[in-house]
Amino acid sequence: MNISKYKEHLIHSIIWITGFIIFACFVQTVGNVRRDMGDFAYPVAVGTIFNIILFYTVSYKLISIYYVRKSTSLFIAQITLTLLGLSIIEATLDYLLFPAYYSSENESLYSQFIVTLIFNLFILAIALGYGFIKMWLKSENQRQELKSQKLTAELDFLKTQVNPHVLFNMLNMAFSSATTYGDERTADIIEKISSQLRYVLYDSNINKVSIRKEIDHIEGFVALQRMRISADMPINIILNISTDNENYQIPPLLLIPFIENAFKYGISFDLPTEIKIDIVCRENTLRLCVSNPAVKNERNNQADSFSGIGLENVKKRLAILYPSKHILDISNDGKLFIVNLSLNLN
Repeated sequence: MNISKYKEHLIHSIIWITGFIIFACFVQTVGNVRRDMGDFAYPVAVGTIFNIILFYTVSYKLISIYYVRKSTSLFIAQITLTLLGLSIIEATLDYLLFPAYYSSENESLYSQFIVTLIFNLFILAIALGYGFIKMWLKSENQRQELKSQKLTAELDFLKTQVNPHVLFNMLNMAFSSATTYGDERTADIIEKISSQLRYVLYDSNINKVSIRKEIDHIEGFVALQRMRISADMPINIILNISTDNENYQIPPLLLIPFIENAFKYGISFDLPTEIKIDIVCRENTLRLCVSNPAVKNERNNQADSFSGIGLENVKKRLAILYPSKHILDISNDGKLFIVNLSLNLN
């Protein structure tokens, strides 16, 4: 747990404990419950527990879901059901456990529910304010971090890049030589490498590209891998792509690390191997699924390597570019290594 999270939890704990002490020691009446009828701490403790459940369910869980799905009607329905459900349970417990000991009158369950609902509405208002402010601050921090990382990356790139025009001239010379001497396969490889390099050097410098460009880059990469692999090797590569709109925008080079990882760690030269890549874009949602055998050898281990720096870098980039708008699930059952990524492109 980082320091800021620790401080936040500590402050929350102090607030809840202080609130409980104030109510338990100084407040004379809470709804139908009166101090002079018995030990006031018991009903206050029950009420505090339900307040905590309501506050964190709304401010952490439901608001996070809203930021992902952006459905106001669903959010309102979830808020309403949570508020009514917790109020009914709390009012029922108060009615069954406490009024007989702490109230001078036989209050009805309905009146107990109304009192509980009114107080819970107050807690709900605080939870909504806290949750939305917290999400806004998180989004602002991530935007600032993205700007800083982008500037750093651009500076590092300028320090290390080879003049791309010189490199392309070399590739064009090799392409011309291959075609002149009838080596069409080599010419095809050089052409595909040039296309890959052009995308990395030029298109990656902008914030977003069309999904068509990203798919073309992935298809070119997979085509090069097919050329690299000998025809007599037991390796099957499956690439399925489906989209209802090729103009969806996506940050360049966002998907390729998962695909490169499958080829880097998922190929066995002895056993039958299948690498499967599915990319589906439907209704402003992109879904990527990459699966490959969980190959283990002394030279590398996919689970160890991709759960370390590589995965952390991908997670950080997704968190910055798609805060609360993505779901990344990586599984390894010892036989298959599977990556499932879902992005909300809105």
